[in-house]
Amino acid sequence: MRPLAALLLSASVALLAACSRDATTPRTDASAHAARPSEPTVGPTDPARRNAYYLSTCALCNRPLGYIGPAIDHTHAGRPLRFCATSCVDRFLADPAAGLAHADAVMIADQRPHYPPGPSIVSGRALGPAPVEIIWNNRLVRLADDDDRRAFLADPDRHLRALDDAVLAAQAPTYGMPTRCPVQGDILDDDVPIDIVIASRMVRVCCQRCVRVVRARPYQYLAMVDYANKEAAQRAAK
Repeated sequence: MRPLAALLLSASVALLAACSRDATTPRTDASAHAARPSEPTVGPTDPARRNAYYLSTCALCNRPLGYIGPAIDHTHAGRPLRFCATSCVDRFLADPAAGLAHADAVMIADQRPHYPPGPSIVSGRALGPAPVEIIWNNRLVRLADDDDRRAFLADPDRHLRALDDAVLAAQAPTYGMPTRCPVQGDILDDDVPIDIVIASRMVRVCCQRCVRVVRARPYQYLAMVDYANKEAAQRAAK
């Protein structure tokens, strides 16, 4: 049997290798949004990968997940949701339309303060005082009118990429963790950071492995990003 020290060393080496970048990836100035490495496009949007349920509360009753037992993952019509108990899953399934309307309202209220300013990402027209707001696979999209809505639904992937670009352009200059990956810690000098968007928030990670981790479990990392952004805004206001 191999000594314990050797096993620990082997595990550490494996973890570092998993989080390292391909040596052929060109270096980029991470401080400039225009030069950020873009996340590779691998095909149509996969809701389970790109838009996992991100809230730390139950999709139906708003209780903190884990408060009364392990959270329960449930996918409805391709949309990932999480519930605090089987009773909430049963209540949701009894009236999915009402359950989705509730989850949408919570997500709209949560994401609206982070949504990028400016016109509709579909038509370029001003949103006006009462824009059309929809949740598409747990992402808020704000549109000028029902024509915009129909155009968005005809090609959501293309318009979500435009929305991601708008979020990053708006948030990169004041991002609160420019040199810290929420998963791995310090972003090292030889890392090429990757900026992604989760629930209308920019998140900067150190490698593709951490992209997968954050996209799979955003509820573990968004609170860290939100806190860092709040602290940065308070320092800037002084």
